[in-house]
Amino acid sequence: MNLLLGRTYTDKKNYSKAIPYLEYTIKNEPNNSWRKVWASAYLGTCYFMQQDYENSSKATKECIDLNVTKNATNYAYSRLLLFGFDDFYKNWKIVDSENFRFHFQNMSDSEIKNYISIREKAFQDINKFFNSRLPKKIDFFVWDSRDDAKEILKANLGFAKPEFCVVHSYSRQTVGHEMTHVISNYTAEISNKTRFINEGTSVYFDQSNQDRLKQVKDWKAKNNTQIGIKDCWLNGEKYSEEILYPLACVFTKELIDNFGKDKFLEFFKNQTYENAKIVFGDKLDRLIEKTDNEINN
Repeated sequence: MNLLLGRTYTDKKNYSKAIPYLEYTIKNEPNNSWRKVWASAYLGTCYFMQQDYENSSKATKECIDLNVTKNATNYAYSRLLLFGFDDFYKNWKIVDSENFRFHFQNMSDSEIKNYISIREKAFQDINKFFNSRLPKKIDFFVWDSRDDAKEILKANLGFAKPEFCVVHSYSRQTVGHEMTHVISNYTAEISNKTRFINEGTSVYFDQSNQDRLKQVKDWKAKNNTQIGIKDCWLNGEKYSEEILYPLACVFTKELIDNFGKDKFLEFFKNQTYENAKIVFGDKLDRLIEKTDNEINN
């Protein structure tokens, strides 16, 4: 029962309530108990979200060292890599700022100072729109080697895990994309995300000032095909980043420009086309048609 309560509170992001139940389980279970290792794994996450990194690392590694069940060990090992507790990170430089805990693989002190300054400003600019309250600082990992990241994380850079306020980014990626995923995740209780809206929003706020409409038109010309917003929205997973990201950004801008910040944030809680119809009304389909015509003609 204690483990169940601890895991339930963890899954509901009530980490302070989860900790006593998980600690009780660890204290009162034998070393070879599956309950103990799962409690340790979940406790590592709870401590991480409270920025108690020492105890988070300790609990996560304890689960791995006990190696009682494959699932629990794999769960904890994925957290070990994601949270930066693996020995691979031991020589990385950690620097705290107002809204971030940066982890640098390879960067000079002067570069670090400039890197942090730019991203703190971006955070403030982006959060003027979302007005989010994050549960912790963003642990922002700055990789100098894409190949190292691929080998260690088994994933391509960059990506965010908003639920943990974690970003893993290549050192020369756009400033705002991944942090927007984290910031926007805490603007309200989000019941439904779609790839089209979620990525479009992060591209819109990425601070790069690229001409996304031109990118869409260039892609269309190169591929000699029509492209439709509604299909990209409803079937986002079948489209490549090359077209979905700029197209979604173009349409996100149209939504904000035409309906305003408050309506957009109301809609953002449930990013489906069906909910957009409820929030924006009949004007939505007219805006989709207008934007499609601008892109395809």
